[in-house]
Amino acid sequence: MSFEIAWVFGVAALTLVLFVSERIPIDQVAIAIPVLLLAGGTITPEESVSGLANPATITVAAVLVLGLGLYKTRAVDAIARWAKTAKLGAPWLRMLILSVAAGLASAFLNNTAVVAVLLPVYLAVARATDTPPSKVLMPLSFMAILGGTVTLIGTSTNLVVAGMARNRGIEHLDMFTFSVLGVAYMGVGAVYMFTVGRWLLPARDHARDLSDRYGARDFDIELSVGPDTAAIGETAKTLGWDETFGASVMSIARPDGTHRRVYANRTRLAQGDRLVVRGEPEKVLALARDHGLRTLAEDPRLVLDADDDRVAELLVVPGSPLVGRTLRGLRFQDEHEVVVLGIKHHDRSVPPRLAELRLAVGDLLLVHGPAKALDALADQPGLVPLRERAQPASRPRAWVAVSILVAVVAAAATGAVSILVAAMSGAVLMIFVGCVRLEEVYRELDWRVVALLAGLLPLGLALDDTGGAKLVAGALVDLLEGASPAVAVLGFYLVASVLTEVMSNAAAAVVLTPVALEAAHGLHLNPLAMVAALMFGCSASFMTPTGYQTNTMIYGPGGYRFADFLRVGVPLNLLMAVVATLLIPVLWPS
Repeated sequence: MSFEIAWVFGVAALTLVLFVSERIPIDQVAIAIPVLLLAGGTITPEESVSGLANPATITVAAVLVLGLGLYKTRAVDAIARWAKTAKLGAPWLRMLILSVAAGLASAFLNNTAVVAVLLPVYLAVARATDTPPSKVLMPLSFMAILGGTVTLIGTSTNLVVAGMARNRGIEHLDMFTFSVLGVAYMGVGAVYMFTVGRWLLPARDHARDLSDRYGARDFDIELSVGPDTAAIGETAKTLGWDETFGASVMSIARPDGTHRRVYANRTRLAQGDRLVVRGEPEKVLALARDHGLRTLAEDPRLVLDADDDRVAELLVVPGSPLVGRTLRGLRFQDEHEVVVLGIKHHDRSVPPRLAELRLAVGDLLLVHGPAKALDALADQPGLVPLRERAQPASRPRAWVAVSILVAVVAAAATGAVSILVAAMSGAVLMIFVGCVRLEEVYRELDWRVVALLAGLLPLGLALDDTGGAKLVAGALVDLLEGASPAVAVLGFYLVASVLTEVMSNAAAAVVLTPVALEAAHGLHLNPLAMVAALMFGCSASFMTPTGYQTNTMIYGPGGYRFADFLRVGVPLNLLMAVVATLLIPVLWPS
């Protein structure tokens, strides 16, 4: 093995470790990859920036602009309005039809945007039909993921794999090359989710008397102990907070700077203590009133009974400028004239002060303030209210944005122009007709995806140029020699589906595509079969809440636990692997 190959493998291994550990944001890791490859002499300076000019990167950015235009004009809201008024029969049938519609929309739109728009609708339908949110939100996420496989622009993964395949001379890839498999994939997934999957989904109780005001979720709410607090000298345990209010003290920050997390419920309270209490918001606030505790004592604006004041839940979504930052650092409450009562998050320790918690995708903020301030906050990029919103003013009608998308798809599908040219033209048209404003593109587009591709694509190039891909493919060819095409497809599909759970699906595609195409050549397989296996395998992110962004988005609102995704997602992953193994060799025979 040459030094160059060893260096590329080392960079790839380091990338994988950093992606899995999540100690450093993945886009930050990605932009360092070309620098490391340059340091090892494995790529040229021109190749190090080739990811920025790669057609796949530019196409992804253009498609994101198209999706943003459709989101801003509320084109997807037509599905929501139809779902609420159409006579669709039983509640489960209504959810099935709505989920299929979400999947079809995701074939042409960014599926995170589709989920962001439809999530409040699903919650409203769940409330109207007295269905736990945990029964309906996972089907929304999974169907959006499955729908992204139907067309070449349905997900960035498809565009990345297609772009790398074209660079290797595979030209016969158009908008609907993989649509037959994608429709079958989505159909089988829908049948599973509304039969076996529906039975496996948890039915978490939701507090019907509180859902209209606060929702049915536990939040971490910060309370302070003032001089008149009746609880001074007592503990939460002796006061019976758990039994009476269903509330637990997660941490205590003392005036002297010390923190208590272990046995916080058994710690005697003292003046100046700041408590992080977890429980249903209305019950925690009742606890505060009964015992003289104060919510965010330094903020006098909190008057829960003011006529114009409301409480809202806001979801932090992918691409949000809040991700990785704290409420204190953002001066969130001063900037928006609201008070954050509590935060719901998963799998992270509770800080002594909630204002010091670094926010992440999927966090839920319980926000209190005047109706006007909350409406303005709901329009901020990166935050989605879990209640439906009114149609915004001064925008072109949704049909304008839809017409542009239809023209883009038609132009690319008929071969009149390439997907790159069609997507770029559509994005520019969206801006010039006012469907999306240029400042919104700068502010709200998920540039992290672009940075990720710009950094990762040179790694795929280095694997090719140094012979690293050929080396790994040679070992796989020796291992699979004599095996049927179905076995080879299954092997690459499973590797892709596992790898996409621990790192970005685009990253998995970049690493695996050169190896898979080399292996296809060595095994005398149809290269399109390997391309399909990678596209669909890298999109099979069903087993964890962190494997794909839409899963993270529904994690908190659905009240899910990590094990729920394993219980529902593992069988679905295996079922999709069987579908891929049976159909891919038939659709693209060797």
